[in-house]
Amino acid sequence: MPHHVAEMVTPPDEAAGYERRIRIASELATWGIAFVLVASAALPTTDETSRLGLLFSAFLLAAFALLWFHFLPAAVFGARRFTIGTVITQLIGAILLVLTGGADSRYFVFFFLPTLATTFAMRLSATLVTTTIALVAYVAVLAVDAALLPDRELLATGAVRLSALLALIGMSILITKTMHDTRASLRQRTTELAAQNVELDISRSATLALARTRDLPEIARAVLDVARPALAIDRVFLFTGGELMDHGYTVAAEGPPAFIDADSPRRDSPRQRAIRSRRMVIVNDASEERGILDDARTKFGLGAALFLPLLHRGDLVGLLVLSASSAREWTPAALRIGEVIAESAAPSLAAVLALEEVREQRERLAARTKVLEGMNQLVEALSLATDEATTAEVAARSIAQGFRLVGATALVTDPSIALLEPIGIVGAASAHPVVNGPMTCPAIRSGRIFRVANGTDPVICPFMPFKEGSLGYTCAPLMAGGEPVGALFMEPGADSVLEDTFIVAAADRVALAIANRRVLETAQRQATTDGLTGLHNRHFLQRQLRLLHSLATRHGQSYAVIAFDVDGLKQVNDTFGHESGDLALRGFANVLRNTSRESDVGVRTGGDEFLVLIPHGGLNDARVLAGRVRDALAAQGRAEPRTAITVSAGVSAWRAGRTAEQVLEAADGMLYAAKRAGKDRIATEAPVPAAET
Repeated sequence: MPHHVAEMVTPPDEAAGYERRIRIASELATWGIAFVLVASAALPTTDETSRLGLLFSAFLLAAFALLWFHFLPAAVFGARRFTIGTVITQLIGAILLVLTGGADSRYFVFFFLPTLATTFAMRLSATLVTTTIALVAYVAVLAVDAALLPDRELLATGAVRLSALLALIGMSILITKTMHDTRASLRQRTTELAAQNVELDISRSATLALARTRDLPEIARAVLDVARPALAIDRVFLFTGGELMDHGYTVAAEGPPAFIDADSPRRDSPRQRAIRSRRMVIVNDASEERGILDDARTKFGLGAALFLPLLHRGDLVGLLVLSASSAREWTPAALRIGEVIAESAAPSLAAVLALEEVREQRERLAARTKVLEGMNQLVEALSLATDEATTAEVAARSIAQGFRLVGATALVTDPSIALLEPIGIVGAASAHPVVNGPMTCPAIRSGRIFRVANGTDPVICPFMPFKEGSLGYTCAPLMAGGEPVGALFMEPGADSVLEDTFIVAAADRVALAIANRRVLETAQRQATTDGLTGLHNRHFLQRQLRLLHSLATRHGQSYAVIAFDVDGLKQVNDTFGHESGDLALRGFANVLRNTSRESDVGVRTGGDEFLVLIPHGGLNDARVLAGRVRDALAAQGRAEPRTAITVSAGVSAWRAGRTAEQVLEAADGMLYAAKRAGKDRIATEAPVPAAET
């Protein structure tokens, strides 16, 4: 039987192996038929005429086998080689019939063998041609025999054999067709399995490569390493970022991964179409795609691309773009490989994004924990503040540290709520002006947290413009009992934690601390201050006197005392009324405040009795101060005759061995001496003799 050339497109190794098998089977079949003919000729029952025909036919088959399989080049006749060979063997079979008795030959069965041999090659065309030749040849032989020897028995035998030949032809065609289809199906299945093996190998390689990745750039690099040899691509883009998928990384064969922002929201771009449809978008020629930016073509060399949405458990976790530098037609196999790579990359991307989310949540939790610790420190620090200014400074410092701020400023309203003054300033805080009228502050006016993120915000604080290059600022009102006591001006950095819950909690604590400090100071002031004159009262005198006396006895820091008694207060009350008498007392208190030093302590000890403590002073200092008070009071009396009064003063000073009570008693003694001397006088005790000193 002749050489076979595959009709279907098969791999070269598979086609060559199949051709070798067909060649060997054809040659063995040819030699086998020749051997059978020789063996039949050797039988004793074979007559001489048939023996000669059998041997001649065997000779023809042997000559044909030598010539066809060993001398004639395999490329001769090409794809028709097997068909031509079977036709020749079928003609030799016809010659055998002619030589062994014609249509009535007992060796008619050998005439079937070439037709049956066509089933080896599973080539339907060869079977059809060979069976046609066999049918024509036998009909011709039968017709010649019937013409030469008209015999009814011959015709009957010929009709039976013709029917058998037709049945054999039908069976051969059916077998060949079945085997041809089976081989085609097997070949297709083999091709599919080979493609699946390729896909599985790529999937395995991608899975192994992606399993070692820890972040998005590494995922992009791993995808490129797998896809580049499989699809002949040059670059990979990996987009993430929620529903928009508007940022990510790109990596090429050379160079490190680079962060990129996606194209502006073009709804007709392949990226947007892939995101909306969640299906692969194919771009064969980027120059004809209107939705691709010129920058992608020029900067990244995008000539053709596959836009592959990455889906994990039904959720869109990313978008993968496999890019080639030149236009190309993506084959179905390439599209399937792209889908396999995307299916392998999606779980890894989802895992990395989940880990990043966990890492971010952990960092946020750690930051919040530090903020809570800072809140506790804020409460402790505020409890240690001694006055309003210290409270503001402590608040600004604690909040700047707890919230990781670039700078913080604590602003406090004055007692009249007319000004908002920056008191506590920490870090690289911007200089904040004094605000005239706290209600002009946007945060205080709205009673809510006020933020400015950039210079284009609709509302910006009129006192603090947006500073270019910064991250803006946040201002929280300090409200206590529905009244403003100040504001917290916070300037964040890149790692700042400024959540509303924490800001409100911190502002409430600071406002409460300032309000409590003011209430405490008011209570203390009321407890130690005379309500009429504003001078200190006797309670404060006792505390301050103990302090001065302790310093004197331990460190020798002397102090002096002036005891004053108002002269003629009863006359003012009787003449102009008690209101004028009260005005006279308040006028005297103002004189004391204006003429004494800031360190001196003025005290109202009774209705018209006053005392001045002079730290670090002696008799001379006290006598000079008493004189200034007396002169200033006289000048005030001349200006306001209705409240004109005079005072008598007694001056004493601490000396070694004296108690605080003895110092006061000495001052009272001098006061009584001044009054006995005619009032409006100053009596000073005698100084300590030098020898005694």
